[in-house]
Amino acid sequence: MTDLPGFKIRAAEESDRAQFINLARLAFMPTRSQADVEKEMQDELLNPPGGQGWVVADQADNLAGRYRHLELALFFQRIEFPMAGVAGVAVAPERRGQKLAQLMIEHALHRFHEQQIPLSMLYPFQHGFYRKLGWAWVGETRQYRVSARHLPLYAERVNVVPYQDSLEASIKAVYQKAAQQHNGWLQREPNRWKGYFKPEGGQEIYGYAEAGTLLGYVVIEFTHLEPTKTQWAIAVQEWVALTAEAYRGLIGFLASLRDQVTTIVWNTDPQDPFPHLLSEQRHDPALPPQPFGFGLTHRFGATGGGFMWRLVDVVKALELRPIHPGNPFAIAFHIIDPVLGNQQISIEFVDQKMHCTQQPAATRLMLSIEHLTQLFCGMRSAVELHWLGDIDIEGDSTLLSNLDAAWQAKPPFCWDFF
Repeated sequence: MTDLPGFKIRAAEESDRAQFINLARLAFMPTRSQADVEKEMQDELLNPPGGQGWVVADQADNLAGRYRHLELALFFQRIEFPMAGVAGVAVAPERRGQKLAQLMIEHALHRFHEQQIPLSMLYPFQHGFYRKLGWAWVGETRQYRVSARHLPLYAERVNVVPYQDSLEASIKAVYQKAAQQHNGWLQREPNRWKGYFKPEGGQEIYGYAEAGTLLGYVVIEFTHLEPTKTQWAIAVQEWVALTAEAYRGLIGFLASLRDQVTTIVWNTDPQDPFPHLLSEQRHDPALPPQPFGFGLTHRFGATGGGFMWRLVDVVKALELRPIHPGNPFAIAFHIIDPVLGNQQISIEFVDQKMHCTQQPAATRLMLSIEHLTQLFCGMRSAVELHWLGDIDIEGDSTLLSNLDAAWQAKPPFCWDFF
């Protein structure tokens, strides 16, 4: 489906501003007034640098839907990948259930494919809706709500300093260095940093420095988590540490606030050793209890569904991605794609790279674009997916283990929301 009778998709224009903003209000903040939201967004460009707004209009040119394409890049396996972000997908309440959201997403995917963009990323309102269009859940996150008194008082906390304007360049450099070493972190262009160093009330930035060199930082927000609003908590919005000393220093700093702050909300990736460092692996007892009905264990953390990725230009994505060393092998991928159409690609794995070949491989793997995306980024394994019946293989099934070894990677994580 690339069109619907009575509707057209076109680029957003400045004359669309009021309707464009109102669609976002009705979708994401319906309790607020149009005037308040327009005032808040008065300086927001419909087509900002690195972004393009798109709208669905009816025959009278009334807007029925909108979305934004963000031209971004992310790091994966130390390689910078061009990436298309999809943001702010909204449909007018009276037009919902008419497949307009699907129309916009399919329009976006065809444009991304024409531009040979290897990857697309979005934060879904429903994972299931985007899964039907080929996106895969890859952004698992963890959140721990723990007592500040259960954090270790690491001695390195004495090296933590409050944010000053002179630290701005150093924070950007620390993020950039860390981003290149992690999977899924965005390449932050200047517009992504806009407003970062002027946080809202209740938010603070602290850095970790040794001998005048910044090695890490943490962005925190003071908040209340319990209904009575009598006890303060800190929610960690972002943390970056280039060394183990910086990591310990930031945690020790949060622990040192235990006389003012009851709870620390630590947001992080699944590989973070944070839960092993605590004196008690449990939800902060000061917070209202929540039922946990399996066994006699303490409630501790929560898993966040997070963002989704989708391979778009599969050939470009595969040729960009480095692989782990191993014996050469070849696989033909038969890819089922509900939007861009099915395709067959034969790939040779050799010299830590993947190369497309015209020679058909003896072993053929049949899978959806969703599962290919999960394999590509290290979120799932081919052996597991085959065991579950989610993928089929014709030929040498031992190559599933070869594929898993070649594509082994830490699943992506990202601090940025859009």
